[in-house]
Amino acid sequence: MISYIIGHVRNIDEESFIIENNNIGYLIYSSLATLSNLEINSEYKIYTSMQVREDDISLFGFFTKDELEMFSLLTSVSTIGPKTAMGILSSISVNEIKTAVVNNDIDKLTLAKGIGKKSASRIILELVDKVKKMSFVPVENIKQDDMLNEDFEVAKEALLNLGYQKNDVDRVLSELKDTDLSLEGLVKESLKRLI
Repeated sequence: MISYIIGHVRNIDEESFIIENNNIGYLIYSSLATLSNLEINSEYKIYTSMQVREDDISLFGFFTKDELEMFSLLTSVSTIGPKTAMGILSSISVNEIKTAVVNNDIDKLTLAKGIGKKSASRIILELVDKVKKMSFVPVENIKQDDMLNEDFEVAKEALLNLGYQKNDVDRVLSELKDTDLSLEGLVKESLKRLI
């Protein structure tokens, strides 16, 4: 098992990046939250999870141990695979997931890509006891404006890292400021308007 990789980021895409360590380039799938923190040619320590299936071996990597821990919890749920877990982490923050699980907030979890009410219920059922043992700040204690601003900042960083001009990114995000789009929705809608 590869616990973490320290290296230089050589390429960033919408769902993955390449990190180089000892002349080997590792393709790592990741969330928008992590991708938005990366810059090409900068060095990072990335916490990783290797997922092995019959026909595929993939690496998933994260900027923080918290995100890796939540990814591991989500993939432990019987109906949630690594790509679905990554979709959840790209749509909802780790703290929001924890709060939704503890508060039995099915609607919040269904905001994530690929998650219906049945899957959301299963996530809550299988993770509630584990999440209650973790430390976190409930989302109720975080101002809504702060959460929205954080989503816009993460979206902005992600778009800039994909090579778009700051003026264009600022213009498009300002057009979306009154929407209630998730982080993933913000990035997707921005990409449509930037192309």
